[in-house]
Amino acid sequence: MLIEGMRVAKDAHVMILGVYHFANPGRDAVKVHVDDHLAPAKQVEIAEVVDALARFEPTKIAVESSAMDRAALHEQYCAYLEGAHELDRSETQQLGFRLAARFGHSEVYPIDDMGRLYMGFDRMLSYAQEHDPEAHELFHEAVEAAEADSRKAEARGQTVRETLRHLNACEADEADHGMYVWFTKIGVGQCYAGADVLTAWYDRNIRIFTNLVRVLEDGDRVLVIYGSGHTPILRQLVSAAPGLELADPLSTL
Repeated sequence: MLIEGMRVAKDAHVMILGVYHFANPGRDAVKVHVDDHLAPAKQVEIAEVVDALARFEPTKIAVESSAMDRAALHEQYCAYLEGAHELDRSETQQLGFRLAARFGHSEVYPIDDMGRLYMGFDRMLSYAQEHDPEAHELFHEAVEAAEADSRKAEARGQTVRETLRHLNACEADEADHGMYVWFTKIGVGQCYAGADVLTAWYDRNIRIFTNLVRVLEDGDRVLVIYGSGHTPILRQLVSAAPGLELADPLSTL
């Protein structure tokens, strides 16, 4: 069959772990408070997550760091292995470096790409504010609701593991992707302000998937650690790719 020759790898398992940003750079639309993940209590929680993810027995770790900065990331990882680098707050290092070191990996693979298209998120919101105030208000209400949910989880003392289990549930995937699809209603006639945002988002994630494919080898077990907003598209692409099998992070978390 033709599809046999189209395999990107043979018998490769890919687990995509959707995460929040441990270092909280504040670049996402939903602004949330994140406790200091270098604090002792959070370090204990992170160690619990690392132990859980280790059950997947990954042969490679791929992370949300620019593929263009592979040499710099490799230098940091090697320094960590030599005891000359203290982990920063990021999930790339707190989860990715720790797991890679546990399994004796020689490298951590950065696969991020910002895409070739201007996302136009601010342009879309400006258009909605002027021409579709109802959509503009609905968007901000959704953001405020997500931020309120985050504050409630923080007040309950939700652990890192509990948060990751929530982010990787099917309902969370549907909600994340549903918002991007909803953007397509913003614009009329030849104005595709919302559709352009969704197009650019797909463009970026398809490039990320391409970078992932480029590091895959037959029989690999790859753990991909990425912002949870990306996971619906990445999981869809992995599921559709001949030769790849999607693993569920909830099976270990």
